[in-house]
Amino acid sequence: MCNLYTIEETLNAWAEDFERFLGERLTLSAGPDTLANQPWATTVYPKYQGLFFRPIEAANLAAGYEPAVGRWGVVPFFHKGPAKTWKFPTNNARSEEMATKASFRDAVKSRRCLVPATAICEWTGPQGRKTKHFFTRADGAPLFIAGLWARHAWEGETTESYTMVMINTAPGDDMHPFHNRQPVFLDRGGAKTWLDLDADYAPLLKGPSAGTLKADPPEPVAT
Repeated sequence: MCNLYTIEETLNAWAEDFERFLGERLTLSAGPDTLANQPWATTVYPKYQGLFFRPIEAANLAAGYEPAVGRWGVVPFFHKGPAKTWKFPTNNARSEEMATKASFRDAVKSRRCLVPATAICEWTGPQGRKTKHFFTRADGAPLFIAGLWARHAWEGETTESYTMVMINTAPGDDMHPFHNRQPVFLDRGGAKTWLDLDADYAPLLKGPSAGTLKADPPEPVAT
């Protein structure tokens, strides 16, 4: 499962990447400093602040997509207490259970998003001496991952959070030699389908074509 990724660009750069990727402009409602007071981490671990993109919610704005910053690890609406007291590992949503698991099922129906990343990380090797492998797109483009987001409110505190959708790897997948799970990496058509709440997302739950990703270091380390 993914517990570390990097995201190294500015919001303006990500807006340009988003437009190239999706063919849609990202709405920066307050100009280029939209998220200036909510910076995201560039090396993101669970519970850190990260960037995600979602359909615009505000009724006074035209339909489109907007950036948001939130906690990596969904804090579900039913949690009784401050967001910081939510201890369960919800930064990854298993695709086979997300539609029925209480932490994710409402988001599957109504709050899907895209999680941008420069690289994601997996570890191989013996315990205590593990090697980090950073996966990027072989063509140099950024990664866009299927995600879910949530909003939690408690005693005047509102927290937005998100998770990555994870699937099993299969023989032939670029990540299969390194781990048995991987995020759902999306292309343009897949991203539009994922964000369309009326569309069937099941065909998206598969690994990208072989050669889409490259790893650094390129070979897993034996346990």
